[in-house]
Amino acid sequence: MIMTWWRRILIVLIGAWIPVTIIYAWWTLSAESANPYFPPLSLILERFTELWFSQEFVVTVFPSLRNFILGYALACLIGIVLGTLIGGSRTGIKYAEPIIDFVRSIPAVATVPIFIVIFGLDIAMRVASITVAATMPILIATIQGVRSADVVQVETARVFHLSKSQQLWRVRLPGALPLIFSGLQLGLQIAFIVTIASEFLGSGFGIGSFTLIATESFLILDAWTGVILMGLLGYLINVVFDIVERFTLRWYYGQKKIV
Repeated sequence: MIMTWWRRILIVLIGAWIPVTIIYAWWTLSAESANPYFPPLSLILERFTELWFSQEFVVTVFPSLRNFILGYALACLIGIVLGTLIGGSRTGIKYAEPIIDFVRSIPAVATVPIFIVIFGLDIAMRVASITVAATMPILIATIQGVRSADVVQVETARVFHLSKSQQLWRVRLPGALPLIFSGLQLGLQIAFIVTIASEFLGSGFGIGSFTLIATESFLILDAWTGVILMGLLGYLINVVFDIVERFTLRWYYGQKKIV
C-alpha cells in the first residue's frame, strides 16, 4: 500500500514539472515587462484574485457552467441511446452511417452561427450548439463499442437464450463502456470549447463574453485572467471526468492489471 502511494506521488511529481517550468519561465520573463499586452504574471495573478474570488465568479462563471452541463448531459443521453440502438441494428447502421459521416465532417464551432440564426442569442442557442457538437463523438464511440462486442460473450448469451434486447443491454452495452468513455471524454472537451465559442459569437454573460469584452475594452489584465480561468476550469473538469471514469471502469482497469 505504501509503495502504491509513493508511486502515485512520483507520477504526479513527474507530470507536474512541465507546468511548473512554464509558470516559472512566464514569471521570470514577464517580471520586468513594460509591454501593455504582456504584463507581469504577478499583476495578472493579483487581478485574478480580485476578480474571481468575489461575486464576479458567480455572475460570470455560473452561466457558462450551466450551459456546459445542460448541453453535455443532453449529448450523453442522445449519443448513448442512439448509438446503442444504431449499433445493435444492422439496418440502422446502414442508413445512419452516411448521415453521421456528413455531420461529423462539419467543424463543431461552425454550427454556432447556424443556431444563432435559429434560436437567436438566448440560452437555447448555446445549449443546442454544445449538444450537437458533443453528441457526435459519443454517438460514434457508442456505435463502435456496441458493434465490437466480444464474440464469446455474445455467443454465450445466445446459448442461454437471451433475447436480442437482453443481449444488447446486458452484454453488448456493458462491454462497450471503455469505448463509450473515450467518446465521452472527447465530447467533454468539444463541449467546453463550444461553450466558450458560443459566448464569443453571442452576447450576455459567461467566461467567453467576459474575456471578449475585456479584450475589446483594452482591459488586458482582465482578459488574461479570463484565459487563465478557462484553462483552470478545463483542467478541473477533466480531472473530475477521470475520477468518474476510474470509478465506473474499475473492473476494466482491474482486468488490465491482471493481464
